[in-house]
Amino acid sequence: MRPLDEFLINYDEEGSRAYLWKIMRSAVTGEFGSLPRRERTDMMYFYEQLDGLLADIYKHREETPESRTEGSGDA
Repeated sequence: MRPLDEFLINYDEEGSRAYLWKIMRSAVTGEFGSLPRRERTDMMYFYEQLDGLLADIYKHREETPESRTEGSGDA
């Protein structure tokens, strides 16, 4: 199964935003270690799924000829 399909099956938009916020908040406040084991595991799994999705997006972009002529996209 493609990473995009797998991600969309496991996470809806609202859930994805909630997980991103939890990850960011726990990283900034240092609360990650105090969260229940299951919640930490879920957050790490979400991160791994998101990482796979991003890798797939950029792989696809590199394979698309017209994407090579656009700007670099650096922020």
